[in-house]
Amino acid sequence: MSNRFSGNMRSLFSILFTGVILLSVSCNPTKNLGDKQYLVQKNRIILKSNKPISNKGERKDNLSKMVAQKPNSNAVDILPFRTPLKLWRYNHRYKKVHALPDSLLPKSVERPVILDTTLIPRAMINMKNYLFNQGYFYAKIRDTVTISHKRAYVSYIINTGNNYLISKINYDVDDSNILHMLLATTDISNLQKEKQFTYSMLDDERSRITNLVRNNGYFKFSQENVTFKLDTFDKTLFKDLESPFENAVNFIKTAKHNAKPTLDINVIIRLADDTNAYKKYTVVSVHVYPDYQSLADLKDSLMITKKIDNTLFRYHHLYIHPKILYDHIYVNPGDLYSQADYNKTNTKLYELGIFQYVHIDVRENRQNKGTLDYNILMDRTKKHDLSFNVETSSGSTYSIGSSVGANFWDKNFMNGANLLKIGVNGGIEEAYSENLGNQFFDHFTLLTKYYGANASIDFPKFLAPFPTSLFDNSSVPHTIIGGGENVMDRVNYFTLVNTSANFTYSWKQTQTITWTFSPSFINIIRLPVETDSFKKVLDSNAYLRNSYKENFIEGENLSFTYDNIIKKHGVNYSYLKLGVEEAGALLGALNQLGYALNDLYKIQYAQYVKFDFDARHYFTLPHSVFAVHFSGGVGLPYGQTIALPYIKQYFAGGPFSLRGWRIRTLGPGSFYDPNTSINQIDRTGDIKLEWNGEYRFPVAMLFAGNVKMNGAFFADAGNIWLAQKDVNYPGGEFQFNTLGQDLAADIGIGVRFDIVSFLTARFDVGIPVKEPYIHTNSGWVFNQIDFYNSSWRANNIIPVLTIGYPF
Repeated sequence: MSNRFSGNMRSLFSILFTGVILLSVSCNPTKNLGDKQYLVQKNRIILKSNKPISNKGERKDNLSKMVAQKPNSNAVDILPFRTPLKLWRYNHRYKKVHALPDSLLPKSVERPVILDTTLIPRAMINMKNYLFNQGYFYAKIRDTVTISHKRAYVSYIINTGNNYLISKINYDVDDSNILHMLLATTDISNLQKEKQFTYSMLDDERSRITNLVRNNGYFKFSQENVTFKLDTFDKTLFKDLESPFENAVNFIKTAKHNAKPTLDINVIIRLADDTNAYKKYTVVSVHVYPDYQSLADLKDSLMITKKIDNTLFRYHHLYIHPKILYDHIYVNPGDLYSQADYNKTNTKLYELGIFQYVHIDVRENRQNKGTLDYNILMDRTKKHDLSFNVETSSGSTYSIGSSVGANFWDKNFMNGANLLKIGVNGGIEEAYSENLGNQFFDHFTLLTKYYGANASIDFPKFLAPFPTSLFDNSSVPHTIIGGGENVMDRVNYFTLVNTSANFTYSWKQTQTITWTFSPSFINIIRLPVETDSFKKVLDSNAYLRNSYKENFIEGENLSFTYDNIIKKHGVNYSYLKLGVEEAGALLGALNQLGYALNDLYKIQYAQYVKFDFDARHYFTLPHSVFAVHFSGGVGLPYGQTIALPYIKQYFAGGPFSLRGWRIRTLGPGSFYDPNTSINQIDRTGDIKLEWNGEYRFPVAMLFAGNVKMNGAFFADAGNIWLAQKDVNYPGGEFQFNTLGQDLAADIGIGVRFDIVSFLTARFDVGIPVKEPYIHTNSGWVFNQIDFYNSSWRANNIIPVLTIGYPF
C-alpha cells in the first residue's frame, strides 16, 4: 500500500508541478507592457514605532486603502504566485479589447495596473492625514519601489511616532440647561482622561451631545452648534506638518519633558446661525397615513379617519388595524420633541414588515410657534409571497436524495401585521445498484420517503400574562405560535410521525443580542408501522429500542444569540448561540400527582435536559474570508427516559456537518459494525462536538456580474457519542482519554454560486482523512488515499449539491 501510495503521490505531484509551470507561463501578466511600464505586483505597509501600536492590523488595512494603485484583482491568492484571472483574460483577448474605451470593456477582463509614481506622494499625504486623525500628529513616511521582471513592489515605511493622551476635558457652554445635561452624562462620554486620542472621538462626542440635547426637546439643535478646540503641550511637533487638520489645533502651552504627549479638549457649544437652537419644542399633532400615495392625501377630506387618544389615522383602505400601528408609535401630542422617539418609531414601523418605506415628516406649526406637527407616511409592501426550493444530497443509506418545498407568506394576516407562514415539503432517498434491473432507472431502489406540513403565526407583540416592560423595547417583540406534522417512511423498516406545536417569544435586547424563549413546546412521536425486520433490530439493541419508542414530549427552551455582523459592517464579525432545553419536569410532577391519586392517570413521556452551542468567527482578509465554526451539544436523559427521543438526538455527516461522511453514517465514538442491517438505522448520539474551518475566495463574475462564483477549501472534524456505555456500541461512549482517537476529520474543496445576492447554490466534495474506528496511526488514513481506485473513490469521495453556506 505504501509503495502504491508513494507512486500515486509522485504522479499527482508531477501533474500538479507541470500544471503550475504551464499555468505560470501562459498567465504571464506582463507580456503586453511597454519598455518602461511595470505591473504593480504588491503594496506593502510597514508600521514602525518605539511603543506598541494599538489595533495594528486594522490600521495597516486602513492605510492600504489610501493607496490609489491596487494590484489587479486575483481569483486565487493562496498559491505561491498570484493568479489575476481578469488580467489573464485581458492578455488572452488583447487584440480585441486593448483599444476599447473603459466604458465598453467587458466585466470579465481587467487592464494591467501600470505603476504611476506620481500617485505615491498623494497616497503618503492621505496616510499622514489618516494617522493625524488617529492621534499620531507627527508621523514620518518614506517609500521604496523595487522592480523585478517587469513587476513593481511598492513599500511604504511609516514611523507613526507617539499618539496623544487626553489630559483634561473642559466645557464652554453658553446655555445653563445644556451645560447641566453634559456635566450629568460625562461618565458615558467617549472622551475620558488618559485615553489615547483620535479625531473619531470628536465625531462620536459631537453626535452624542447632539442626540442628548435633541432628546430633551431641542428640535433645532444640530451638530453645527458643537465645536472643539485642542490645547497641546508640545507645539514643536507640528512645525512642518502638512495636514488640513492643523488649523483645528490651538497650540497654547508648552512643556519640556513629556514622555507621552498630552492634550486638553475644550468642548464649545454656541447658538451658531439658528437662534432657536436653545428653544424646546412640543409635539402638537400626529397624523398617520398607512397607505400614503401623494401629497394630496394630506388634504383629502374623503379618506377614512380613525383616532386613538390624540393620534389621527387616515386611510384610503383600512389596510391594518390602527391599534397595531399606535402600539409602535412613540410620539404623542403633548410630548417634548425627542430624537430617540423619532428614531424608535421609524425603526419599529419598518420592523412590522408590511411597509416598503416609512417617512416621518416633522415640521414647525405655523400658527403655534414652539410646537411641531408629525406626518408619518408609509407605503405598503406586497402582502403575499410564494417560494419554492429544490435540494439534492447523499445520505447514510442512499446514493441520491432529493427534496422539494414550497412556502407561502401572508405578511399582514387578519390586518394585524401578523406574519402567517405555511410550508409543505417532501422528498425521497434512493439506493443505486448496477445489479438491479436492465434499464438505468431500474437500478434505483426507494429507501425513504418523507413529507410534511408546518404553519406558524408571528404576532408583532407579546401575548403574555406578564408586563412587557420586563423586556427591552429596542425592537419589535414577537410571539410565535406554530405547529405541524412530518412523516418519515423508512421503507421495509418503519413509519415515524412527528406532530409538533410550540409557543415562543422572541425579542432583541440590543442590536447584537437576541433572546428566544419557548415556555411550552410539544412533540408527539408515533410509529404506526413497524416491520418484523425492524422489530428484530430493536429487540437486540436497547439503545435503539428506547430511541424509537413512541413518546410524548413537553418542555421549554431558552436561547441566547449574539451576532455583531451589522455592528462590524461585515468585517471580522462573530456569531454565538447558546441554548438550553428541558422536557418532562412538569409531566413528571403531574405523573406523581396521578400516583398520589391512586393511579388515576399515568403519562408516558420523555425526560431530558439538553445544552447546545454554536460559535463562529469570520476573519476578513483583503481578497478572501477565513471562517471557523465550533458547535456541539449534550443531551442527558433522566427519570423514566433511558435514551433521548430520536428527533432530539445528534448526528454527524452531511452537507452542514462533516462533509467527508454521508449524513448519519458517523459514530458514535469509534464504534463500527459492517453489519448492513444495523447501519441502515441512523447513527445518532447524546453528545456532539464539531469543528469546521473554511477558506473562501472569489473566482469569477458570471452573467454580467449577476452571479458570483466563489471557491472554498475546507476541513472538518468531530463526532457524536453516547452519554453512557452501551454493550451494543463498543467505543461509543464519551471519554476524555479517547477523545483524540474518536475524532473524525475530512478535507475538501467546494464551489458556490451567489445568484444576485439572493440564493447560493453550493457544490462540495469531501474525503475522510481520519477515521475513528481505525486504530492504527490514530485513525489517520492519508496513506490509503488512492484516486486511481474506483472502489476507493466510490466509498470516500462524497459530493453534495445543496442550497446555502454550511455556516
